[in-house]
Amino acid sequence: MQETRINNKWSVKIIIFFVALAGLGLWGLYDALLKYPAMGQAAAEWAEREYLDAAQDSGELMLASVDDPKAELSELRAQSDAIRMAASGATSGREGREAITRLKRLEWLEQLAIINSLQAEQTTFDDPHDRLDELTTLHANMNQPKPLAAYDIPMQWVFVVVGFGGALYLAYLFISVKSRKFKYEPETLTLTLPDGTKITPAQIEEVDKRKWDKFIVTLRLKDGSAHRLDLLRYTPLEEWVLEMEKQTDGYEPPAETESESASAKEAVPVESPTDKPAERV
Repeated sequence: MQETRINNKWSVKIIIFFVALAGLGLWGLYDALLKYPAMGQAAAEWAEREYLDAAQDSGELMLASVDDPKAELSELRAQSDAIRMAASGATSGREGREAITRLKRLEWLEQLAIINSLQAEQTTFDDPHDRLDELTTLHANMNQPKPLAAYDIPMQWVFVVVGFGGALYLAYLFISVKSRKFKYEPETLTLTLPDGTKITPAQIEEVDKRKWDKFIVTLRLKDGSAHRLDLLRYTPLEEWVLEMEKQTDGYEPPAETESESASAKEAVPVESPTDKPAERV
């Protein structure tokens, strides 16, 4: 009794895809938990300094604290078009400076919302002057961090789901394939499927090879049942199927192509007159 084993080429392909997907999941997890929140925090602190700068210019620094940041952000978003329009046309007058302050407050609160830090302890100041001096010193030799978009962190979680989800599926598939065995008795040409079904050439009505190029063959039996076999995952299942096919009713060998026929003729040696054995005298 012979048994199938997993095709090495298929195993290698599955392992490569598993590693790639697991790597994608780890990469997304690192970005979602560490990298992007750190980037968002840096962008929020930069926006905070710009807001405090603008508040100082407009004479509102001592009123810079936001006690209810969620409600304030909601209100500012509802007026965002008017705020941006007023800020873009701002002059050096008081109204222009106040418009810029409101715009900078909106941008700051949006960055905090993206990193889920929209709490009062993040938006209130015991001493706004000290906080502005602290941030000014911190940013003295820094370039402006790139602000996060609202979809940046959620997109990393998509990578986590796709990566780990795909890797788990491939692990399940590999274990499932490894646990299934086809058995074969060369003497009787009997193929035993993983579910225990036994198939002999006499039972086969047709060996359906329409998906042979995709390493799929379907054994259609005379009782009306059909069994789809994956020849890529298991070896030497293909050899067994071909051996059984030769013993099915009405089997006809595949016709030779013209090139194969010509090659066969060229391979047959032609005797020359001198190659004939000498006649007895």
